[in-house]
Amino acid sequence: MDAPAISCQGLELDYGRGSRIGPLTLDIPAGSCVALVGENGAGKSSFISMILGLRPPTKGLVSLFGVAAPTPGSRLGVGYLQESVDFPERARAHDLIALHSRLTGLDRRKAARELESYLDGFGLELTSKPIRAYSKGMKQRLALAIAMLDCKRLLILDEPNSGLDPVGIAMLRAKLDALKAEGTTLLISTHRLAEVMHLADQVLVLHKGKVAGESAMSDFHDFPAFEKYFLERVK
Repeated sequence: MDAPAISCQGLELDYGRGSRIGPLTLDIPAGSCVALVGENGAGKSSFISMILGLRPPTKGLVSLFGVAAPTPGSRLGVGYLQESVDFPERARAHDLIALHSRLTGLDRRKAARELESYLDGFGLELTSKPIRAYSKGMKQRLALAIAMLDCKRLLILDEPNSGLDPVGIAMLRAKLDALKAEGTTLLISTHRLAEVMHLADQVLVLHKGKVAGESAMSDFHDFPAFEKYFLERVK
């Protein structure tokens, strides 16, 4: 049997003063699309940081495709978009391609071609303009395109719609649909429930650092039913 894309066993993060995340024990199957939802401060971003090995848990274990998260090899083929994107203002898209390629071991020319294709899908061109000339939405589209360069196995997005206009959101939706069809595992953390209802197979509700609900998205016949489910679990 194939290993889960993400497996957490007794995962905890202690902030001190009685504040903590977990314990969390759950599996996210490879090839699935999971919506991670919760209120502000529910622990979604910290949970993602532990998954990626960016923040060591106080207790418990987490693995990606059977490889322990702190191991660099666990992140091969994994794309990630953090909640807040902050590129160096003087940098250009070409500079970011070079840096990303060196960090991930991608061929720079191949990465540039792939990024150009992704940017085209987001309505952007690979220009020589510095990042300071980009609008917030353009920065978000560029960040999404870079995250998707190396996401053959898993793509984790933290509030991917931030700063996007309706056209950008529609473009993102089309890209995620395509990745899902190719078998990429998707974990999408968002406050916008309606945006993930059509895409996600499962929903995972976090409330005060604990799992408050897990359900198949097919259990909800319309958005009001999904919204009601969410609100009942974060009371």
